[in-house]
Amino acid sequence: MKITTGRLEAFSDGVIAIIITIMILELKLPDLNRHSSEAHMISYLKSLAPYFSIYVFSYTMIGIFWTNHHHMFHLLETTDETLLWLNFVFLFALSLIPFATAIVGASPLLSLSAAIYGFVLLLTTLSFLVMRNYTIRHKLLHEDNDRTLSRKIYRLSLRARTKSLVGAIVYLAAIGTAYINIYVAYIGFLIPAVIFFLPEGIDGERLSEIVAEEK
Repeated sequence: MKITTGRLEAFSDGVIAIIITIMILELKLPDLNRHSSEAHMISYLKSLAPYFSIYVFSYTMIGIFWTNHHHMFHLLETTDETLLWLNFVFLFALSLIPFATAIVGASPLLSLSAAIYGFVLLLTTLSFLVMRNYTIRHKLLHEDNDRTLSRKIYRLSLRARTKSLVGAIVYLAAIGTAYINIYVAYIGFLIPAVIFFLPEGIDGERLSEIVAEEK
């Protein structure tokens, strides 16, 4: 089965858009009317604060995963059926983020809530790591006539794979830490976000643009 990288990206973009939509629906409209007081509004906003805080972080993480997914597929020459199913697994893990977000929003100080959230992020990162590793091992990366460019793409992919591995290790540690100190666990969740925030920076963006122009 031959599927173009563009088609796979378009499908993934659609699924990710639905995931974000599901997550925003948890921000319930206030049950207020013209007779409601300012105190009612303040009370409502306070009750919304825990979910809104974790929503912002989850939204950011989905954006980071989407950006890295976008960069990875722009560096590929082709896809195959196995990569298609690995992408489905990644999207499945990503689709659990709204569920984990709702759990933390409801009970942010429960160790189990943080552990569940960390597990979902771990599962998502691992699935992306497996997908990235597959593209390297099965030589799906773009092969250019310019051997220097091909080597840059390969080295960038290796660095990105290492970042995913580091992120997975941090999430695993944060899950255990949630039962010792939940605040440290939440800080741990921030570390991979910082690591992944820029997918190999400007070099990665330029390589993606060059490969996209040559396809």
